[in-house]
Amino acid sequence: MGFSLPSIYFDPYQKKLIFVLGLVGIWRYGWFFINIIRATIYKRIVFKKIRKIEESHKEEVDPEHIFLLLTTFRIGTDVTIRVYRAVIEEAIRCGYNVTIIASIVEMSEERLIRKIFLEHKPPSRVCLTISRIKGTGKRDGLSVGFRVVANASNVNLEKSVVAVIDGDSILGEDLIRKCARLFGVNDNLGALTTDEDAILAGDDFPHNIYRQWYKLRFAQRNISMSSMALSNRVLTLTGRMSMIRANIVATRDFIETVQDDHINHPILGKFKFLTGDDKSSWFDVVKEGWDMLYIPDVVVYTVEEIPDKNYFKGSIMLMHRWFGNQYRTNTRALKLSPKTFNWYPWYGLIDQRVTMWTAPYGLFIALFGSLNWGIEIFYAYIWWVLFSRLLMTYAYRLSREEILPSWPFFLYYNQIVGSFVKIYIWNHLYKQSWTRQKTKLKTEDRFIQWYRKTAGDTLTIVKFLFFIIVVNILVQNITFDEIWSFFNIII
Repeated sequence: MGFSLPSIYFDPYQKKLIFVLGLVGIWRYGWFFINIIRATIYKRIVFKKIRKIEESHKEEVDPEHIFLLLTTFRIGTDVTIRVYRAVIEEAIRCGYNVTIIASIVEMSEERLIRKIFLEHKPPSRVCLTISRIKGTGKRDGLSVGFRVVANASNVNLEKSVVAVIDGDSILGEDLIRKCARLFGVNDNLGALTTDEDAILAGDDFPHNIYRQWYKLRFAQRNISMSSMALSNRVLTLTGRMSMIRANIVATRDFIETVQDDHINHPILGKFKFLTGDDKSSWFDVVKEGWDMLYIPDVVVYTVEEIPDKNYFKGSIMLMHRWFGNQYRTNTRALKLSPKTFNWYPWYGLIDQRVTMWTAPYGLFIALFGSLNWGIEIFYAYIWWVLFSRLLMTYAYRLSREEILPSWPFFLYYNQIVGSFVKIYIWNHLYKQSWTRQKTKLKTEDRFIQWYRKTAGDTLTIVKFLFFIIVVNILVQNITFDEIWSFFNIII
């Protein structure tokens, strides 16, 4: 299709070449392949050296104590059984002193967890602590668990670690030992997170679609995490399973940040964080200058429930939560010194803002450009999308041995639909909800609700209209003189 274009479109002196040679394309694809290269260096060279150093040490790098903090709320019984069995088996297998802290709501959950624990007949070095909360949210459950750690007696917290585990996450074999010993190798290591894979129970068409989509998502995550870890940072401490040095977790500032985090938005005002507890803990660790690691040779398996059988609706619900958590922390993280954060991850935060506009840039150039230059422009865009997404999918072979034929289509879907979700949520940061528990942040004042919605909708419309105008100027559908004349008529 690309070769069907008239030669005029490939004349370097023609402004019509802007959609191919634009700086936007250089930023987008350059950033992608730089991440691929950095991830490969980290996984095949840097992390292998880290692992060899860890394996060369003996007991001197072992942690003094391990705390395994699990939060369970409205999780299916079968999932809870699998999760706690894996945790208890890992606690026994690792050989360390372990305290399992179960932060729960229901009495039935306590009975089930105690039963599973007793069935395994763990040694005396493995103990179980149950923390009951009122069901006021995950953040309260985590803060109660962190206070258990802070009040632990006869434990050197500087040589101990805390694993924060979601109630739907199954630990891979030898995860505790492979991760916890790394804190003894690097005294400045504050936190780490691991590779992930999704488990979906159903075999029907909707579950198979979600399953393929999740495989791509975790392949992308593997690349991004590995790339950032080359700079001793990651952009999130995934809530499904992250390890943090215990003396960090035990501080008052850390506990209060996780329990009652909030944002002061210049337009939307002040509001609490409902979701994104992992972003709160991540920010507290990174602002103090601690190193972070990504562990690609260890896997946590997350038991996923599809939020809706309609893939389009369900995927947008998940993107709404993921991107909302990301952007609510983005602004304050960018205020940190690049020297504290390290330069490349800091640029990654800038890319989080830019990418919401760069992804749909090509689509709108093709759509509006075809009005001026002919339908061949749109044909060329389709050809480029197919070629580039196939190339990007093949590049993910560096992340996963198996790549799926659906990935090029999911890649494009994530980029375009994801961009629209990002644009919307960036201007509606107050909107928060859990997809599993169906809980939302409530606002008592109706005027505040109305104001935030009106302000958010207005910002979204104004920014999107500005984007459309810029695109039409680039494709020469309108001129600055025409815009000026239009404003003169309105005024």
